[in-house]
Amino acid sequence: MTKLTEKLRPILQLFITSYMPRWIIFGIDLMIVALAFSSLWFFRDTVASHKGELFSLKILLAISFYTFTSLVFRTYRGVVRFSTVHDLRKLTQSSIVASLLFLGASIIFNNLYSEIPTFTEFNLLFPIIFGFMVMAGQLLMRFTVRSVFETLESNTYVELKTKVFVLGADTESIKLAIQIQGEKSNPYKPVAFITFSNGLLNKSVCGLPIIEVNGNITTLMARYKVKSMLVTKAQLDSVSKEFYDKCIVEGLELLLVNMISRYNQEDIPPQINRIKIEDLLGRNAIEMDREAIQDQFTDQVILITGAGGSIGSEIARQVVHFNCKKIVLIDQAETPLNDLWLELSALHTSVEIKPIVANVSNRNRMGQIFECAKPSLVFHAAAYKHVPMMESHPSTAVVTNVLGTKICADLSVENGVKRFVMISTDKAVNPTNVMGASKRAAEIYVQSLYFKQLESNATSPTQFVTTRFGNVLGSNGSVVPLFKRQIESGGPVTITHKEITRYFMTIPEACSLVLEAGCTGKGGEIYIFDMGEAVRIYELAEKMIRLSGKVPGKDISIVEIGLRPGEKLFEELLATKENTLPTYHKKVMIAKVRRYPYIYAEPEINDMIDVALKYIHPEEVVLRLKILIPEFKSKHSVYEAIDKKLEAGSHENIYTKYVYDK
Repeated sequence: MTKLTEKLRPILQLFITSYMPRWIIFGIDLMIVALAFSSLWFFRDTVASHKGELFSLKILLAISFYTFTSLVFRTYRGVVRFSTVHDLRKLTQSSIVASLLFLGASIIFNNLYSEIPTFTEFNLLFPIIFGFMVMAGQLLMRFTVRSVFETLESNTYVELKTKVFVLGADTESIKLAIQIQGEKSNPYKPVAFITFSNGLLNKSVCGLPIIEVNGNITTLMARYKVKSMLVTKAQLDSVSKEFYDKCIVEGLELLLVNMISRYNQEDIPPQINRIKIEDLLGRNAIEMDREAIQDQFTDQVILITGAGGSIGSEIARQVVHFNCKKIVLIDQAETPLNDLWLELSALHTSVEIKPIVANVSNRNRMGQIFECAKPSLVFHAAAYKHVPMMESHPSTAVVTNVLGTKICADLSVENGVKRFVMISTDKAVNPTNVMGASKRAAEIYVQSLYFKQLESNATSPTQFVTTRFGNVLGSNGSVVPLFKRQIESGGPVTITHKEITRYFMTIPEACSLVLEAGCTGKGGEIYIFDMGEAVRIYELAEKMIRLSGKVPGKDISIVEIGLRPGEKLFEELLATKENTLPTYHKKVMIAKVRRYPYIYAEPEINDMIDVALKYIHPEEVVLRLKILIPEFKSKHSVYEAIDKKLEAGSHENIYTKYVYDK
């Protein structure tokens, strides 16, 4: 930028930020009326065979009519530099009404004064042509002023804007570029469209070239001096994740644009935010038919335990949009429960929201709740889920995860609940930690209780269904929020092992699956879902650091701290044909698991709970978990010693005389 431009910048900014007074706009509009009338009048005198008469009277009438319609339609009130289609509509209406008034006055005038040339010889077209000239002049003035200001603003602020690519050349991407170009306050300046198709090469839209990604992204970044790219939601879902990974590695900042569908509303700007790791880890969501379960909720009372947690709260958010009668929210954490209550109440639905502070392991309290609420559908999400924490507190894990589930399941049968949906975890598959084993024990009890009802020929048995899935993005205790906090604090980012992998799905998708699979099951099933491909946590950490604008190993280091007690390198879902049964959906399966008869499971679990309630013998609690669940083998844990004792013959295979495969 030249020194002269730098000196003129304050003057230009003052000029750009000032607004033209209304009386000046009003005066200019009337000057255009007078100029249009005079031009047309003298042009008529030049080409017509007779001369016009009473010029002063007629121009006074014309100005009076346009003054009146301008005041009525308030055409002078708009800010000229921001003239829009709305201003065009008002100016058009004003000109039409003024022309009609002038036309009517001409008819009356001709009838009163016969010496003036007849109306049909010329005056029939005069008001019409005059009206078009006024409208064109006023519009030209406004858009000329707008163009001048846009040019000044562009030249003044262009160097302050961030140059960006726009991914794709589809309709939404083009709308995005148009929207951003039209907003001078927007901090971004599109310079080109990026596409994967060569069918649009050497073409341009909105003055922007369409270029193909056919090599190193760094080359394009250097050519156009661009470090960022705008991505619409449609492009995020359709373009391969490998492309985004490449962009991240090469330092191209990804910006996700929301609210594209509302771009037709000029007062709503696009929401542009730095892309989040959750956006890139999202899989092709499993599409479920929620209409199929509508009747499960209509006019029903729904009870949700653990409602303050990530899964429980999302279930509540989705259930509230069904036509249910009441939602009972149960959690022992007061603050998140209160927040959820306020959030759901603010939706102003017809559903009654009832929050209750309670602990699921307190049978008397839960008994009162079930008796008063009389729920027909229970979603049991209450659980302790942190693996290292529960490894240190096995009694607490059993009391909450096993006893809490047993109490809710028993009360569901006693109070005639139609369906009980338990939220389980992939860590219950061949568990290596206390948390996973406690959830497997809860699964065993729930499943055995269901088949006990069938064996006793219960008339209306409660249908118990279990759903298993892996890690959910953004949930409390998830690795993603942990990495975010570590990156924000400047690092280091800590991982337990460089080769560790995990499965991920979004919280809304997980809960949608819980609702449908849980509500379509016939009873006794343990549903597992297609979790996609496992994600290496080390690569996840690298990607999150790059998304924050930093370089892994340079700006923020990644430190390997070793596997925690009870932690696996690889999670298992048992999603194979040998271990699962197909369902109505190819990505939803039923796990084939060892079935425990109630006459064995119930006393064994009661004994385990009795020991856990004493809170003094954690090894005894873990021993009983291992006896109940022979596949429970501790990893990186002090409880590996118990496995060695069992393998040596102590407590050998007590379960085999009771358990049978199904």
